[in-house]
Amino acid sequence: MEIKEYLRILSRYWWVIVVLAVIGGAIGWATWQFGTREYQSTSTLFVATQNGTTVTEAYQNNLFSTDRANSYASLATSEQVAARAADQLKGSITPDELRGKITAVAAPKTVLFTVSVTDSDPAMAQTYANAVTDQLVGLIGELETSRRGGTPAAGAVVVDEANYPIKPVGLGMPIRVAVGAAGGVLLGILAAILVGVLDRRVRGREPVADSTDAAVIGGLPADPSRSKVGVVDLDRDGLYAERLRELRTNLRFARLSDDPEPPKVIAVTSPSSGEGRTTLAIDLAAALAEAGRSVILVDGDFRGSALAERLPLDASMKESAAARGLSTTIAGESNIVEAIIPDVPLGHHRVALLPTGPIPARPGELWANDRATELLDELGDTYDYVVVDTPPLGQYNDGALVAALSDGALLLARIRRTTSAKLRRGVQTLHAANAILIGTVATFEPGHRRQLNAPKSATSNAAPPKSADDEDDAPTEGLVESSQQSASRHGSD
Repeated sequence: MEIKEYLRILSRYWWVIVVLAVIGGAIGWATWQFGTREYQSTSTLFVATQNGTTVTEAYQNNLFSTDRANSYASLATSEQVAARAADQLKGSITPDELRGKITAVAAPKTVLFTVSVTDSDPAMAQTYANAVTDQLVGLIGELETSRRGGTPAAGAVVVDEANYPIKPVGLGMPIRVAVGAAGGVLLGILAAILVGVLDRRVRGREPVADSTDAAVIGGLPADPSRSKVGVVDLDRDGLYAERLRELRTNLRFARLSDDPEPPKVIAVTSPSSGEGRTTLAIDLAAALAEAGRSVILVDGDFRGSALAERLPLDASMKESAAARGLSTTIAGESNIVEAIIPDVPLGHHRVALLPTGPIPARPGELWANDRATELLDELGDTYDYVVVDTPPLGQYNDGALVAALSDGALLLARIRRTTSAKLRRGVQTLHAANAILIGTVATFEPGHRRQLNAPKSATSNAAPPKSADDEDDAPTEGLVESSQQSASRHGSD
């Protein structure tokens, strides 16, 4: 990955870094607030030796004292000193426990060394330090006397008695918070990069095109007002309607292989559910009807039929949709004229509807019937455009079969939900069925200007019922407000 890709990931998941930084700072504060605080009491000792009568003797005595300071510092942490100090303390602490609290350090190039004792109680730390210092001085005197006999050549003199510690040792609260926050930032950067590498959801048109090796011929923004109506309001001058017209124009000038004519029978499909197939099928039909074309909507989703529920059908239309439709026509139980519901209102325009009809026990077998091919051909000869809603490719093979029987398919990719792997598998499924991919459509693109007072649709005053496919009607992703609309008006084609 290039550096700019890592920077893009960090800018996308900045909130992960912030959250972990806050958590790290909170952990640092908690260790200071609730952790056990240790206090350290320190005494300073001086190594005394005999004075030399000459400069050479004085120098040698100084070297001797320096060596002795290091030796005495090591002796301060010995078992002997700890045992004697514990005995002096009347058994209030064991020698092993006391020894674990003692530290001694010789100052470099001096004859001074310090003895420190750490404890959670500052008074006890001072008491322990004084006891250790007393026993160390006594033991040094005994060792130096027994080694040379008579007057000892060196000894330890207490310069500073053990102090009473006021502040606990270790990092203070501000430093702990800062260290915790810094650790959180580092962990957040690593986590953001890991999540960014593993997260293969497409986040723009370029990743969609890269995943499918097909042109992105349209993109629909995440319009919060779209879920409140049954069909797009093309009379409202909004970005969603404008992008829909752009898609209509691109379809008009699309050319498939050597066919000089644009596709007329169009299957709308997607890799998985919740990516807006039914919504796009309805809105695309409305946009094509706006351009003065004759359009028929075909509900080819036997797995989750939704068009009859989403469209504003009256009682007689609903009764007809329940009794006859695509299933009865393919099965030869009714003719196509009886199954089609004409003049279904979509805003100020009208389209024809071929509902699914009664759902058979094995719906997948219907599209394998030769009558299905004849049916779509007949619809293509009768209407300018045939828009077929299909099931998701990742769950059923129906969508690929419909696409193979159609002039081509529109493959949807929902921004921030559809993964590149699912898109590639969807393309492979279409190719395996010898279906033609017209292009891809990115849905729920960020950047739509938020509109709080969306006008009501002329066809429906209430929000339409939702199907399993159109759970995406209610936008679940955060919307990025745009200060300007990026599309220019093409007008009616």
